[in-house]
Amino acid sequence: MQTIRPDNTDPIPLRNSPPRITTILIRFVGLLIAAVAVLTLAWSR
Repeated sequence: MQTIRPDNTDPIPLRNSPPRITTILIRFVGLLIAAVAVLTLAWSR
């Protein structure tokens, strides 16, 4: 079994820009509103 090693020993680069906190908050609020709407519709029947 042959081991394969990279030419350089630099660490693996991470993603350049992690998702911004505003994007995460907008998604969270959107999902929260959708869940509340679905539960309201289910409760009203």
